[in-house]
Amino acid sequence: MIDKTLVEKKLRRIEEFLRELKNVEMSTVEEFKENVITRRFIERNIELAIEQMIEICKHFVSGLDLSEPETYSECFDMLAKEGVILEQSLDTFKSMVRFRNILIHAYEGVDDSMTYGIYKRRLDDFKIFIKEIRDYILEAK
Repeated sequence: MIDKTLVEKKLRRIEEFLRELKNVEMSTVEEFKENVITRRFIERNIELAIEQMIEICKHFVSGLDLSEPETYSECFDMLAKEGVILEQSLDTFKSMVRFRNILIHAYEGVDDSMTYGIYKRRLDDFKIFIKEIRDYILEAK
């Protein structure tokens, strides 16, 4: 069973991280690379928002009594197959998980240009996830 209150709490956490990110003024990638404190703040908020997405995904897998995914990316595949998220959003969400893995495990270092690009151009991907999850919950009533 899906705990809608829990899911909504996690969605609001994502929105909180996005609000915090919107309050950061960072004009250029050079400025981003030079300001280690702000760079780490942005990286961490993106990481935490993706973590909330993963937790929501795992909650749905459990709540819908699906088989245990082997990876976080597979978790999102399962949600798309079940119609929780849209197939067209799947690659975006899986890319977010891959980026989170880079942040967490620092595979070959973190490309600051990539992080800056996500910060400047891809934060709306979180809003897409939030909308798709909320739409599913509303339809499931």
